[in-house]
Amino acid sequence: MTIGRIDKGVGSVGGVGDVGGAAPAQGAGTGATFAVDRTGAAGAPTALDRLRSGELSLDGYLDAQVSGATAHLEGALPAEQLEFIRGSLRDQLVSDPALVDLVRAATGSVPSAEP
Repeated sequence: MTIGRIDKGVGSVGGVGDVGGAAPAQGAGTGATFAVDRTGAAGAPTALDRLRSGELSLDGYLDAQVSGATAHLEGALPAEQLEFIRGSLRDQLVSDPALVDLVRAATGSVPSAEP
């Protein structure tokens, strides 16, 4: 079994020659470099910025991260359940070795089991 005219070039079924060439990609050749200006992008400093400046302790940073991660649940769950979820997440940040490594990589510090 053979595939007809695959090696014939222009005019072959499914051949590249049928298209007439590829168009250049948009933005190609502008010479501009990609850069992100982080100085005023969000306005307010992030929790990590506040930790690095000493405004937040490591525990305060972790609490802020847990609150941010669960903020979408406010009003959707009873307050007791939300606090249970936040407490469970906070406990995992100090007891799960993989999460402890992530906290260390992000902050340079290891969370303690004592809040």
